[in-house]
Amino acid sequence: MKNIWKIFIGITIIFLCIIFILAYNWIKESNEEEVNASLEIFPSSFSIYEGDFINLYIHFEVEKETPIVASVEWEIMATGSTGKIISPPKTDSFGNLTAIYYAPHDVDVMNQSVTIIATATWKGKTFTVMVNGIVHPIIHETAISISSTKKKMIAGETTHLKAKAISFVNGRWQPLVNKTIRWTFFGKGEEESGYKKLGEKREKTDQLGISETLFFLSDVSSNTTVIATAQFDMNLSDDIDYMECSSSFYLTIVPEKPGDFPIVLVHGWSGSITDWLLNVTWWNITQKLLQHGYKVLDFDLSKPGIQWLTYEPNLEEHHIPWIAGEVSRKIRDALVLNGYPPNQTIDIIAHSMGGLVSRFMAEHGGEDVDFWNESWEPGNEGYPWYGDGDVDVFITGEQIDDLFLIGTPCHGVPPGINESILSIIGYLYFPWWVGQVQDMIYHSKFLEAMGYEGCDIVDYYCVGGDIGFILGEPVDFDGDGVNHTSDGLCPTESPYLQGKPLLIVQGEAWPKGDADHMSLIAINNEVHDYILEHLV
Repeated sequence: MKNIWKIFIGITIIFLCIIFILAYNWIKESNEEEVNASLEIFPSSFSIYEGDFINLYIHFEVEKETPIVASVEWEIMATGSTGKIISPPKTDSFGNLTAIYYAPHDVDVMNQSVTIIATATWKGKTFTVMVNGIVHPIIHETAISISSTKKKMIAGETTHLKAKAISFVNGRWQPLVNKTIRWTFFGKGEEESGYKKLGEKREKTDQLGISETLFFLSDVSSNTTVIATAQFDMNLSDDIDYMECSSSFYLTIVPEKPGDFPIVLVHGWSGSITDWLLNVTWWNITQKLLQHGYKVLDFDLSKPGIQWLTYEPNLEEHHIPWIAGEVSRKIRDALVLNGYPPNQTIDIIAHSMGGLVSRFMAEHGGEDVDFWNESWEPGNEGYPWYGDGDVDVFITGEQIDDLFLIGTPCHGVPPGINESILSIIGYLYFPWWVGQVQDMIYHSKFLEAMGYEGCDIVDYYCVGGDIGFILGEPVDFDGDGVNHTSDGLCPTESPYLQGKPLLIVQGEAWPKGDADHMSLIAINNEVHDYILEHLV
């Protein structure tokens, strides 16, 4: 019996050993399969351009180069657009798979990082490989050049600068259309040690790739060198990407001297109805200008002495834009008559409505102004003036250096403002032959269309008189918190334009004083000295 138990125990031990050995070998084989299976990808990294593609090769095998057929999934991670993968669903019988990675068509950075992850599952185990790539934008070469109508000019003159921008696309140079050019200006006087920034502006290119801008510099005390730089910044945000480029142009600005620019005197409404009124307006300031070496433009060389500009509205519908066209024609003709080119730079001293006429030339030169649209309202598209297709206003802001607005109703008349007065004005009937009168009323269509800021290429100097005359309420147009009355006809601060200097002359009306509407320009020494001070 004991022998039987010994035999049974021996057989049991042998059986357990066999089971242990089999289990050990099975576990070992499983571990060896897990360790020896490999998922590989080639290339392990890449660098391509936007819109391009690259092949990615997968190989999946176990030991002894036994291929594995398994499904492969893809994931793309990127700092911008990812692009896409086109791939078979699984490896073939050789354990191979070829996928195509298509880079995004447009990337907005110089080096966009892309990570591509391939994942395969076999016998419950997950295998992962990773590829790191860089996608570059295709950047096209660009070039820019600058030209100018002037290389040397007097302070206060205006020059046209043109930058022509081109790019090399599809094997040829072509214009950069509707792109932003950044203009920057630096200046240095003879006595200055370094250049200082004068200003910056941005202009779009046209269909020919040309960006135009105007430049002028006033009040230089010595010969000044100006560097005008036109720069096209690198652009990676559009469908086509461009390199940056820039170009510079040198200008020389010399100080203005009395007499360099002829001075045009522009009177107000009905200011030349009699010779006496015209003489009262301009005699004193003309004599002072001549004594200081300035030249006042003569409009009739056949008569002795300075003959001033005159204009009278005819019995037609003549709004201020139409009058500006007629005045600009007379100025152009007088310039030629006096031996100047028709585009000669000028200074203007304007009184009352003459300031609105001059403002229109400065801010809307080149306009066509034959007709007036009574149905136009503020906020509508365009302007209330329109024409027959031909330019009527020949003098522009490019020709005007300094513009003095003496008692000019830039914000309108009558003196003082309140709701009752405005309601009365709203019901008044203005005959069709005094269109320019209604143009000067508060919030008129003309004033609203003009705006209250002026333009950037003209130096404005605004002057208002305050004699304490009140009709309605004192007003504050310049926003300094101080209300003023009027010069008897025009509100004191009505000449003010946004950001432009305003001289307020306080006093009494003639004969006790010289701060009233007419005396401001005719006999007020403070105003005359202010003009002489700022002409150069």
